[in-house]
Amino acid sequence: MRKILLLFLFSVALGSINAQERLFFEEKPYERVTTDNQGVVFLFMDASLDTYTPEGKLLRNFSNPTWGDITSVDAGITSKILVFYRGNGTILLLNNELAPIGNPLQLFDNFMMTFSLAAMGNPNKIVLWDENNQYLLITDLSLKPINWTHVASPGEFQPTDMQVVPEHRIALLDTLRGIWLLDFYGTFEREIPIPGITAMQLMKDRVIYLKDNTLYKYNFPTAYSPMSIEALDINLPKIKQFQIFQNTLYYIDTDNIPYKIKF
Repeated sequence: MRKILLLFLFSVALGSINAQERLFFEEKPYERVTTDNQGVVFLFMDASLDTYTPEGKLLRNFSNPTWGDITSVDAGITSKILVFYRGNGTILLLNNELAPIGNPLQLFDNFMMTFSLAAMGNPNKIVLWDENNQYLLITDLSLKPINWTHVASPGEFQPTDMQVVPEHRIALLDTLRGIWLLDFYGTFEREIPIPGITAMQLMKDRVIYLKDNTLYKYNFPTAYSPMSIEALDINLPKIKQFQIFQNTLYYIDTDNIPYKIKF
């Protein structure tokens, strides 16, 4: 009886801790979440992009239905936030107040018809993925090509996400094949050949990826340590997309509701 009571009290305490750690921003659905290097949280769905403080206070909103639905947002460079609208081949650059910088960049007007992914390479470069021709393209901020690289792959490789550590490394995620890691100019470095990865976050020394509702940390090998993969010790609900910033996990659950957990 004493053991049962202790187990019950432990379960209640654990449930209380989890409830305190999870936080609604507001009861509004979102599709994706990311952060900038200051901890500002970016959440978007359809044509609307919102920013929040880490505590969940709404800061700003950006929406321009003219360009259709937002495909991706790269906030890795705070001064130039890249917003990609794949449907009509448009890239917008916003400042940290979500005000447009210059005119929209039009891929289709530049005969770039089959680019499916876009990210910032550094404050003056954009990285694009050509899904039909399996090419990485680095351009300047006017879409003038700087470097083309064909990414050789045995069999079909169809990444659904691309992330960049500026001037350092590129990661491409194909949920059927795994993650490809390239240097900044597109030279293949290594593969994480694990089918079923549904989301990832590229960092300078590792990749965090989501598979079967578990987060794993893939540490890049160094001169002093080998490559390693380990599961993160976080009690996760069912999530579909995430971002980690300074020991805080921000995630979107399967009902498109955003939460955060401290760990």
